[in-house]
Amino acid sequence: MRDFTRALIAEAELAKRAFAFDLETVFLGGGTPSLLPEEVFGPLMAALPPRRPGAEITLETNPVTVTTAKAVAWREAGITRISLGVQSLDPAFLKILGRDHTPEIVERSVSILREAGFANLNIDLMFALPGEPPETFRETVRRALALRPDHVSAYALTYEEDTPFFERLNRGELKRDEVAEIAMFEETAASLAEAGLPFYEVSNFARPGFESTHNRAYWRGADYLGLGPSACSTVGTERWTNVKDTARYAAEVAAGRQPIGEREPLPPETRRKERILFGLRTREGVERELLEGHDAAVREATGEGLAEWRGENLVLTRRGRLLADSVAGMFV
Repeated sequence: MRDFTRALIAEAELAKRAFAFDLETVFLGGGTPSLLPEEVFGPLMAALPPRRPGAEITLETNPVTVTTAKAVAWREAGITRISLGVQSLDPAFLKILGRDHTPEIVERSVSILREAGFANLNIDLMFALPGEPPETFRETVRRALALRPDHVSAYALTYEEDTPFFERLNRGELKRDEVAEIAMFEETAASLAEAGLPFYEVSNFARPGFESTHNRAYWRGADYLGLGPSACSTVGTERWTNVKDTARYAAEVAAGRQPIGEREPLPPETRRKERILFGLRTREGVERELLEGHDAAVREATGEGLAEWRGENLVLTRRGRLLADSVAGMFV
């Protein structure tokens, strides 16, 4: 872990020399960074490019890794927001997901984090698990809200290729119930809104003022810099991905080279389309000027009751949010 962190710090130093900008947000994730020893976070945060005052700095965290010593170290390193990978608060379904925490561990972790001074806490939830009845997820949502999170992300289980769930689905061992998934999603959104966490993106809900600045930056098409193996960056008219192999990544940065594996041009039209696709998922929708040249798609989406104009912005309707990916496909 320390070798990996040293390589990450070396890449951060390279990035500071290559790019002259202050960071609005930092997100430590794409894995389980909370596994790292607490003493590495101070040097790591010090190595990153300068941050603007009040920058949102998020750490993705596995509940079982939370200790008082780590929570204090995270705060001292400058981390301001914790994203806790809860997924479920039902022991049986946590086991199905292969998670090693329990509901009690989640509750203890939240208590530790609050005591350490974290005032911005996200809880990740996953619904439509194999064989999960609606009442089970309803109880998960109830228990999650009892923890008083500031932000909740709620996603349906995705059956990705080359995973055990996908293989079992193909063999007929698992079945998907789209009607039940929709009902679960709508009930969850209503429960979160009633508890003071309205949606601001199809799968993200927050108390007013606690919407993720980092997520919103992606959705509005901001530049971003990715550090680490496989990390993706988008700056200006170029997108690149770091090498995937960790040993090669470490060797590249040790030699003073940016560890880039693949590059691709990113013309303005591509970036505009991405802003449309992501923007449609948000509460604010997409500005009219971004939709120039997409008149047919706009007519189709509004004509089918999937989107509507609110002032100068096109936003998805309640039905449109259930079919967000399909609506986005109209604009590709």
